[in-house]
Amino acid sequence: MKIKEITYCGVMIAIIVSFSLVPPIAVPVIPVPISFQTMAVMLAGSLLGKKLGTISVLIFLLLVAVGMPLLIGGRGGFSIFLGPTAGYLLSWPISAFSIGWLLEKVGKLNFWKYLIANLIGGMLVMNLIGAIGLSFIIHMPILKAIISTTMFFPGDIIKTVIVAFIATKLQQTHIIKLAN
Repeated sequence: MKIKEITYCGVMIAIIVSFSLVPPIAVPVIPVPISFQTMAVMLAGSLLGKKLGTISVLIFLLLVAVGMPLLIGGRGGFSIFLGPTAGYLLSWPISAFSIGWLLEKVGKLNFWKYLIANLIGGMLVMNLIGAIGLSFIIHMPILKAIISTTMFFPGDIIKTVIVAFIATKLQQTHIIKLAN
């Protein structure tokens, strides 16, 4: 990796960590809170592309796994990957990759392409994998887990709009170029 790529990954990891400072919003139906860190994961795929976005998220999760308290509420440690949020956390690098891959395939980028890539690669991928993990870990029927995740959709749609707006503005000002 080049120094520029390492720097981009480091900055993105810092952004993901900074989003953990926003307190979680508890959800009454399932033991998974609403987190703004998912928005940072979508930014990773949107701004850094499939390779660097995925690397950034994987390094972040590795830091969490070794015990650094980088998740919302100051949580960290390997046990996090055995709890109800495990599927969501494991979906993060897949989402960053999916978003970057989709954006790589669509040609010239604009707000709508960022939005669609984040709706599909971010929101849908995270919630589907998260629901599967939730079903497996807390022994909830898969259909019930999938239906339960739909309560995240309104907030996730708002997050995807914000990410698409930020990515479009950064692209237009040439502050950052999709690094595929």
